[in-house]
Amino acid sequence: MRIYVTGATGYIGRALCQRLAAAGHEVRALVRSAARTEPLTAAGVTLCPGDITDRVSMREGMSGADWVIHGAALLSARATLAEMRAVNVAGSENVASLARKLGVGGLLSIASMAAFGGSPEDGSPATEESPPRLPFPTPYSQTKHEGQRAIEAWARQGLPVRTVYPGLVYGPPGKKEGANVVLRQLLLGRFPVLVGASRRSSWVFLDDVIEALVAVLERGADGRGYLLAGEVVTTRELARQVAAISGRPAPRRELGVGTARLLLALTAPFWHLTGRKPPVPTAQLASLTRHWAFDDRRAREELGWTPRPLAAGLPPTLAYLARAE
Repeated sequence: MRIYVTGATGYIGRALCQRLAAAGHEVRALVRSAARTEPLTAAGVTLCPGDITDRVSMREGMSGADWVIHGAALLSARATLAEMRAVNVAGSENVASLARKLGVGGLLSIASMAAFGGSPEDGSPATEESPPRLPFPTPYSQTKHEGQRAIEAWARQGLPVRTVYPGLVYGPPGKKEGANVVLRQLLLGRFPVLVGASRRSSWVFLDDVIEALVAVLERGADGRGYLLAGEVVTTRELARQVAAISGRPAPRRELGVGTARLLLALTAPFWHLTGRKPPVPTAQLASLTRHWAFDDRRAREELGWTPRPLAAGLPPTLAYLARAE
């Protein structure tokens, strides 16, 4: 198949392009610059200069595609809501509208569990049919939700759309990509305290996400969304697993989000003067007030998908992160 991929130089997009090219597909990757494209060219992927904020720039690369896989997004604690909307909402609108106009075979949207705004306060897992938790805790969460709604509007106009909602994605390669950032900080002892230690999150291995994406392409259903949650654990449980595998001590102190927010406000002058980043960005604290527990039974049953547990995914990831230092 001829497949056009946005977000191709990102953590998930890069691995997906390599997997698809190795399977014999003709892969066209939308890239904004030549930076970080060597793994793509080495895999035989065709580079298509452009940007999802510029609809015209995507026309040539997308033309004739059997599938468009949309994974490009802006994820930055420093980006404003307007900046995120320009990429995550307007950019998604551009991709979907052009795909519909060009008559591509289908659009696979790589959304995020962030689009749900969290899961129920009692810690029970949400499903694909659960309503979003409002208000959205971060601009990223809000704009991922809005961007997916924009894509679904085009689905109602005849564009075949399939969607995945990955949890926190970890695994090699990429020591500073995806949820590896959190694991690396734990491994290096850079979390003096745990914030929101009792909050539950969904952790899924990178290779398993890639296999799920391929499965959705091959046997997913149009109009269907698939959560890719992996294993659900509390932050406290995750830290203990990392400590047990690595032999490094887990953080011994815990803070509530309110206390952490106050401490960050009081120490803001220090971080500014030293040019260092605080251990937890202030903008992300709101996410730590929510559970992010999701049920991926649909993907397991309908796609035959079997993600590995943390007990299987953490050892190779932590070994990779240790070697990468």
